[in-house]
Amino acid sequence: MLGQESHGVAVKVYSLYGAFFNEVAKELGEQKALALHRKAHELMGIATGRKLSEQMGDIKYDLKALAEILRKSNVGIGIDSQMAEGPSSLLLRNARCPMYDGYRMGGLGDEAAEALCQVGAPAKLGSTLKELNPNVSYRLTHYRRNPTERCEEEIRLE
Repeated sequence: MLGQESHGVAVKVYSLYGAFFNEVAKELGEQKALALHRKAHELMGIATGRKLSEQMGDIKYDLKALAEILRKSNVGIGIDSQMAEGPSSLLLRNARCPMYDGYRMGGLGDEAAEALCQVGAPAKLGSTLKELNPNVSYRLTHYRRNPTERCEEEIRLE
């Protein structure tokens, strides 16, 4: 039940963000709005990574530990997230996403919603994970094209 409650709350927050982004894009242009979106997500990612480091101390974050942090973060906002192992990477397959639902509720079209994810996720999550282990990379490898499809995130050792 917690995942559903978290999802509902997060959808409302992302719908407000989607509506706000839409208005900023109208005023400044979509490319400038996306650049600001990227910068804000990068700053949040760095701050999150530093906070986790402070809280956890001098822990060695290997690939599995980082993927578990990401999975727990996803679940915390109501994303149904499953982990699959590869030879040098871990893949998170995500269903039911509050960003996907919220951006649309906030009035964004498919292209704008996808652009927010393609720009924001690597900026925030990539920065967070780099703060914890500089030898890891993050990619949003697949963006869902419809509500029943899964998106996929990859964490890889470099």
